[in-house]
Amino acid sequence: MALTIIQQENTIILEGTLNANTVKNFKIHFGLLQNPFRCLTVDFDNVKEIDASALYTLKEMYKNEALNNNPFFVTGFRSEEIYEDYQFCNIA
Repeated sequence: MALTIIQQENTIILEGTLNANTVKNFKIHFGLLQNPFRCLTVDFDNVKEIDASALYTLKEMYKNEALNNNPFFVTGFRSEEIYEDYQFCNIA
């Protein structure tokens, strides 16, 4: 299943499967939206599957944004799985 990316103001809504193939498109889309004056929320409520490579990429994106004082927020049904992966994220 493909990944659909919907933007509603400062929220990015993802629908479908987030894997090694689809996370690249999300990363590009996210990069176009992110700026230092804007706080973004990513909604994973309609994501059916997230593989390990996508979780790794999300963690790296989060670390990069946090180092630039630009962390993004994660919401939705799958957010607990993502936050558990971030728990051991070394940003220092």
